[in-house]
Amino acid sequence: MEEKETVEAARHAPTHDAESINRAVEKAANDPGFIDYAVGQLKGLRFPAFKDSILDYAKSINADQDVISLLQSLNGYMEFRDEYHVLKSLQENSAAKKKEYQLTDKTRENPDVRTRPTTADRSIKEREAVNESEERKDYPEVTPTAMSDFVCDRCGKQFQNQHDLVQHRQFESGTAVT
Repeated sequence: MEEKETVEAARHAPTHDAESINRAVEKAANDPGFIDYAVGQLKGLRFPAFKDSILDYAKSINADQDVISLLQSLNGYMEFRDEYHVLKSLQENSAAKKKEYQLTDKTRENPDVRTRPTTADRSIKEREAVNESEERKDYPEVTPTAMSDFVCDRCGKQFQNQHDLVQHRQFESGTAVT
């Protein structure tokens, strides 16, 4: 008779150090200059690039270990278009940026809708934006890197909320209720 696999048999080795990633994300949340510094390290990188390419580049230029750990928090499935795209992904963990992008009750009640004259064949951005480079801050995009707030310290797996992380930890420790 074959022995059934146990929960303990399903454990796997972590691919990276979750503790250093959490420490780097916390450092970035408290020091917005650290995010700018980390993105500045990517000046020679060719974009578009995935997380693995970004990490390989950072390691090849001997970037600071905290920078590498912060870049490790990026979403591995997303193709980053440029340095600005990486910057925005990393800023999601910054409390100051979250507050800056947060909608106020006043904005909800009286949204700032700006228009300019245009013809019917123009794009929506051209009709609604004051200028071509205007960036909307009243409705910020939430990217998948928001999951980096909840990282398992054993295996490095990322979760969208605390509840899922707690269930995962119970599963890994073998105390999960079935």
